Amino acid sequence: MFKKLGFSLLIIFVLYILAIFNVPIIADNIEKNIWITWFNQKIRDFKANLDWIPVQDNLNDIYNRTVDWANNAIWTVSDVKNWIDDVRSTLSWAVSTYKEVKTTIDETKAQVESWVNSIKSTADTIQWVWFSIQNTMSWTLNNN
Repeated sequence: MFKKLGFSLLIIFVLYILAIFNVPIIADNIEKNIWITWFNQKIRDFKANLDWIPVQDNLNDIYNRTVDWANNAIWTVSDVKNWIDDVRSTLSWAVSTYKEVKTTIDETKAQVESWVNSIKSTADTIQWVWFSIQNTMSWTLNNN
């Protein structure tokens, strides 16, 4: 007899819980009549919290979005790596070109210095020849 009473109360309780979601107006009226005005809202809040828990479909969706995000991240990292490699290649070319230009400038500077030394040497020779001619002319004029 207690068993049948317990099952009957359990069935009534389950039907009442189902009524809270399927026929809320009737459940709210029952709630007001038995003076438990907080019970229906607590059950609805509890269900809302349970609805938040992801189910397998949601988990598959979350997994797929995560995989898409990871693939996008991989592509972005790959693009950045390629860009860095391009910059590195350009900088390597610039350094190589700079070294070639510097070598050419150093060689040109050495050549110009060599020409300056040659011109100075030629000027010194011309000056020596000029003084020699003047001395010779002066000696010749003084001895006549």
